[in-house]
Amino acid sequence: MQSGKMKALMKKDGAFGAVLTEVPIPEIDKHEVLIKVKAASICGTDVHIYNWDQWARQRIKTPYVFGHEFSGIVEAVGENVGSVKVGEYVSAETHIVCGECVPCVTGKSHVCTNTAIIGVDTAGCFAEYVKVPADNVWKNPAGMDPAVASIQEPLGNAVHTVLESQPAGGTTAVIGCGPIG
Repeated sequence: MQSGKMKALMKKDGAFGAVLTEVPIPEIDKHEVLIKVKAASICGTDVHIYNWDQWARQRIKTPYVFGHEFSGIVEAVGENVGSVKVGEYVSAETHIVCGECVPCVTGKSHVCTNTAIIGVDTAGCFAEYVKVPADNVWKNPAGMDPAVASIQEPLGNAVHTVLESQPAGGTTAVIGCGPIG
């Protein structure tokens, strides 16, 4: 397992901007995976954090590394992880759910009352390494472009929205840019 320092984009305090600095490489627990980041995309959430707007001032606790959309290679796995192996090419679901609240135990973890978001509530991926729960990792096809693999999470939001609605035969407005728009 890696130890030492890594480069990371850190939101050091409650002000505009961020700073490239060195921080410790995350240590994983028995249910987590350490991923060497190959590509990261910039979400509107990251722009809010960088600009330090009203939403960020109310939600973000500094200092921390932000960013939550990424792809990379598994560098290390916790002792209880069997779903992924070192060397696999992965991305991640960025919403960490508790598995214990009423929504989680009734099959509705997408509305978990204790959701934490990678890069918002936990250390993020604008770094050389990021740690995530093994349950949040998904494997990518070997030939998938890392930049494309890094936007699967926002693309999933768009796909989920369409599948939850009834677009066939109706009128639809597509608003916004990027993979969600």
